[in-house]
Amino acid sequence: MNESAPAEGPREEAPGMPDGPAGSPDGPVAAPPAPRRTRSGAVVVGPTAIARWRPLALVGLPIIALLLCPFAATGIAQWQQGRAAAGLDDLLTRALGHGALQLLVGAIVLWILFALWALVPILATHKVALLDEDARTLTLRRGLRTAGTAPLAQVVYAVGEAERGSTGLIGVDRGGEEPERWILPEVAWDEESFDGLRVLQAAAGLRPAPSRRVLAALARRSRRGAAHRELAARLGMPWRPEYEEDEAAFGAEFDRVRRVIGGKEPPREGDPRP
Repeated sequence: MNESAPAEGPREEAPGMPDGPAGSPDGPVAAPPAPRRTRSGAVVVGPTAIARWRPLALVGLPIIALLLCPFAATGIAQWQQGRAAAGLDDLLTRALGHGALQLLVGAIVLWILFALWALVPILATHKVALLDEDARTLTLRRGLRTAGTAPLAQVVYAVGEAERGSTGLIGVDRGGEEPERWILPEVAWDEESFDGLRVLQAAAGLRPAPSRRVLAALARRSRRGAAHRELAARLGMPWRPEYEEDEAAFGAEFDRVRRVIGGKEPPREGDPRP
């Protein structure tokens, strides 16, 4: 893949990185990354195909299999009746004569089939980067084939948000006007996936991002702060700097202002009028 990089300069830092001695808001010592690794020891940047497939296979597909199991049970019942009509009277034929067991077996069979079918397109389209720390090379894998390889010295940026659905971007300087851009979907699928990006940042001489858990907490706090500011603006409530850190103080003042507007409490100086 040979897409041009965004207009930012090289050696970028991951977005959302707070200032501090260790690049983390939770203390001077950041949690060390623990990425997934291949059998050969290469660091996996982003989620593996199995990591993306597992929630679907263990949560979503069993529900679908349960909903459709009556259709599979009908086929199993016909198969069982055919065996019985042929004079077979083994344990399997007798066991499958029970409707409850037919439903159970039908659900299990559908679950296995759906899980295998779902794995095929994931394996065929999945993209991930593999970092060989010993050889100092980075390999982009698309499905089961290699889509690109670059020395680690050519990596000029590696960024990605820390929330589900975000895309990782890796810039590779091939000597052209702009770096080649590698795109990694779902780079923050889980903690291990994002830790692979953090290891790549450190290995490439970039500033490593804090852990996914820390950045996700910062993002949630930012969203809550924006929502609180909007609520305060709707009431005409003055915003105070302490509300950024103390949600309980904001909640208490917000409830008081609502009572003032509702005429249930006398206003103070600076309060919006009902």
